[in-house]
Amino acid sequence: MTNVLARTTVYDVLNGERDYQDSLSGTSETDGHHTYAEFLLYMDDYVQQAKRVASTTWGPAAKLKTLDMIRKVTALGVACMEQNGAVARGGDAVITDQPN
Repeated sequence: MTNVLARTTVYDVLNGERDYQDSLSGTSETDGHHTYAEFLLYMDDYVQQAKRVASTTWGPAAKLKTLDMIRKVTALGVACMEQNGAVARGGDAVITDQPN
């Protein structure tokens, strides 16, 4: 498979989106903290928006708008794991930086 973008560059893009999302923290009553279920709902909303764009827009505009939404969804997944923990591939426990 030939990639069009290096993984390190993708992570840089995601870090930029996370920085933007963090800059919005404090603008709501939750101060940017959400449950994993809330994150899932937000992510689903952006996925639905991306699907609408992909099905109603053509050419370069469709790709640009859809990839914009994918960046947001992916960064929301990162934020979810930062706030709620993560499970490694093949893992059977939630990993956190908090003491047990």
